[in-house]
Amino acid sequence: MRQYERLERQHPIFSPVALISTLILGVGLAVGVYLTGGRAFSPGDLSALNHRGEPIANVMSHAEIADDCGQCHEPFRGIQSGLCQDCHENITVERESDGLHGRLPNVAQCSSCHLEHLGHDYDLKTAAVADFDHDLTRFSLAHHDVKSVSTEMACADCHVDEGSYDIEDSTCDGCHRELDADFMAQHDEAYGANCLNCHDGLDTMSDFTMAQHAELFALTGAHETTRCESCHAGGKFEGTPQECVSCHAEPDKHLAMFGTNCAECHATAAWQPAQFEAAPFDHERTTLFSLARHVEDFDGSPMACTHCHTGDEPIQVKDATCEGCHGTAVPTFIAEHTAFFGPACQDCHDGLDSMADFDHATVFPLEGQHASAECTACHQNQVFQGTPQVCVACHAEPEIHFGIFGTDCANCHTVDAWLPAQLRQHTFPLDHGEQGVLECAVCHTSTSYTAYDCTTCHEHNIEEMVDEHDELNLAQAELMDCASCHPTGHEDEAEYDD
Repeated sequence: MRQYERLERQHPIFSPVALISTLILGVGLAVGVYLTGGRAFSPGDLSALNHRGEPIANVMSHAEIADDCGQCHEPFRGIQSGLCQDCHENITVERESDGLHGRLPNVAQCSSCHLEHLGHDYDLKTAAVADFDHDLTRFSLAHHDVKSVSTEMACADCHVDEGSYDIEDSTCDGCHRELDADFMAQHDEAYGANCLNCHDGLDTMSDFTMAQHAELFALTGAHETTRCESCHAGGKFEGTPQECVSCHAEPDKHLAMFGTNCAECHATAAWQPAQFEAAPFDHERTTLFSLARHVEDFDGSPMACTHCHTGDEPIQVKDATCEGCHGTAVPTFIAEHTAFFGPACQDCHDGLDSMADFDHATVFPLEGQHASAECTACHQNQVFQGTPQVCVACHAEPEIHFGIFGTDCANCHTVDAWLPAQLRQHTFPLDHGEQGVLECAVCHTSTSYTAYDCTTCHEHNIEEMVDEHDELNLAQAELMDCASCHPTGHEDEAEYDD
């Protein structure tokens, strides 16, 4: 029987053919995985939806980067939010600011809200908001649960653009206008159409009380009835200026004079009357200078406060200001007037031309010798106010009766002439005793001309005088007042003499 050599059978796995085939297959798979970006390991298709229709990072949807897993996945670490933000730069801005994504509790885990690999038709945004806390948007849905009595609100009622959660102001306006067209027309005109600037879904502004407003700006006086839009123009509330001048333009009359702190003089009850030093301001009463003849300038133009109130202290009016203005109109008169009366215009003038119709007799009558006296004889150095009116201020007391008759010169002297003096009240005969006119000092022994002493000439025994006048019951003072009963000095002229 013929013998054949037995061939040894090769190992099915480690044979050269198997190893070469395995190597070829592995290289092919590696190349395929590399070329498809790891698609072979994808658990499903990526979403191809793009509601905005605009590319993000040069691609229209995740489906376009299905072959580049590294765009979202980092080896051995999975999905990284930083990789997501490389494309979604707006999310980076929101996270770093006070945007919506900056307020989410798990914002670093994008995949916790936005699932992927669920097919081309899967909507990443819609699924993300299924359990979304809407209060994070700072707009509550507490008052937006129903559209009417029987119709519930749906997200699409406000978020009208599919896949977008931005809200147009016209969306709010359109819905609320159906409920109350007249109110919305007035509301839009007053505050504008940017509803979300004021409203947070909880009717924040409708519950805004005057007490709360007072914490920002107290509405008193005329402000209580002022319409909100008068200050909040265009529906702007935040940053509304609180200075008076922001609403009340500074009047031309005192432009750049008193500053812009209107509250120093004006009250919210009414613009007029202004207050000055805690009292209603009236130019004539407060400053003692009337504006009755200062309504127009010499050229017929209206007078403004700044015509007179100039300089660093505008409340004060410098006399040079009066002289400068009036000197332009009547230079010769003002030059002579100032030379004679001095430059202190307001010492004499009160705006009503007090001195033009001035009657000196109302202050001091100019009679007799005073009628021809020079003004400067009494008014020295152009000082008029406070000029003394007593005689002794100009006429020194003569030595002849120094310390005897006092300083009320008019008791004896007249304005016609200093001499002769007149004893206009002297009823007792000066030739008493028929020995000629007696010297004053004979009777007036003291320094007072109203006191006299009869005992200088007449022997006077007090006990005899008392006995003699006993029946009259005179007191001691009356007994010594001889002239009261004997006004001419005769003994028999007493009232008790029959």
